[in-house]
Amino acid sequence: MRGVCIAILSSMMLLGCHGKSSLEQEPHLASTLKDVKFEHEPGIMEQYRIGAFTIGGWVNQTQGSHFQPVQPQHEQAALVYLYRPDSKWNRQEIVASSLFLNSERIPSLLNNHYYWVELPAGRYRLSSSRPLGINHFQKPKYLDFTVEAGQSYFLKYDEENLTTRHAVSGPLISVPDAVGRNEIAFTEMKSASYNFVAENQQNGKMRRSAQKIKRTKYDPSTDVQLVKPFKLWNPLTW
Repeated sequence: MRGVCIAILSSMMLLGCHGKSSLEQEPHLASTLKDVKFEHEPGIMEQYRIGAFTIGGWVNQTQGSHFQPVQPQHEQAALVYLYRPDSKWNRQEIVASSLFLNSERIPSLLNNHYYWVELPAGRYRLSSSRPLGINHFQKPKYLDFTVEAGQSYFLKYDEENLTTRHAVSGPLISVPDAVGRNEIAFTEMKSASYNFVAENQQNGKMRRSAQKIKRTKYDPSTDVQLVKPFKLWNPLTW
């Protein structure tokens, strides 16, 4: 009987140590974003608001560096790449739709544009609303998505549903990794990116607001340019 008791106590102690070790290895990261009640659709406060707007690709023809994958600043964070492919429709846009992540405004996606956000593991809501000047009154279109630690994801803004016309959806689409990597390769970074992980892994301090990560300065010399080679005319080839 004494042996059985000792075995049970030893098992409990080992289980406790293992649980503590697991918690130490995988702490829950905090986010600078507000919580969302996912059982409800965006409410009045998300639909009617006053805020900044972004000029679309018809006027704002900013150029940026082509896509380059990045590493998260926190090893247990997830990376979400947001992008919008090039199309005639996107190039003619005058005012771009505003984007909100858990009700916090993030950069609008222009034609042929991408950027990324770093997030703790969890569930999030991305919504879009096209404003009239500073006034937002359009019912938001939204996408709820979940991310896991150490993974990367691709979210596309596509009003035309160019690659999904057989199943027309809203403008916000979660695409498979292979599709996302293929399409985003042709886009350019035209805005800053954001880190919404509250903990700074380098010094352990906590952030109250998102970390803005400036975009890489565009260098035209890095673009691939096709140049016609110069050849002397040979009359013998006439």
